[in-house]
Amino acid sequence: APEALSFYQKLDALFGLLAAEDINLGLTADHGMSDMSLENLEPHVLWLQDILDAKFGKGEAVVICPITDAFVAHHGALGGPRLEQRQRFNGKLIETISALPEVDIAVDKVRAVRMFELYPDREADVVVLAKEHVCIGTSRSKHDLKGLSGHRLRSHGSLHEMEVPFI
Repeated sequence: APEALSFYQKLDALFGLLAAEDINLGLTADHGMSDMSLENLEPHVLWLQDILDAKFGKGEAVVICPITDAFVAHHGALGGPRLEQRQRFNGKLIETISALPEVDIAVDKVRAVRMFELYPDREADVVVLAKEHVCIGTSRSKHDLKGLSGHRLRSHGSLHEMEVPFI
């Protein structure tokens, strides 16, 4: 977008000023971001809580989006969710989620901890990652995306944002 290009040009100019000094300079981001919008600018969101409530009953599995920053211009509190479950139906839950076309990976806590070097005491029962250019949210009614106002949604929460820029 023109606004993003303008922003990065300004950053480049500032970084150039710093680099011209007699210093060592390293720059990194904390995560990657991807476009998560359809061609018509609508956010491409899988409303996972709504799907699980319909399949297993309201509140039997609770979708937790770890991105709590509701800054809609970036990620609107949408991203790779974790799930806590009321009943022990991990296999059925993972099977249901894995069958969704928007989902790349749905794994239990043990496998997620091993795959992604996570802290076991900080992970939920199930970890879900979306396919490229898809974002996962809880319920449609719980996310206010009006702030996008014609802009494309950018977020993270899948394997496709693992590359972190480093200069």
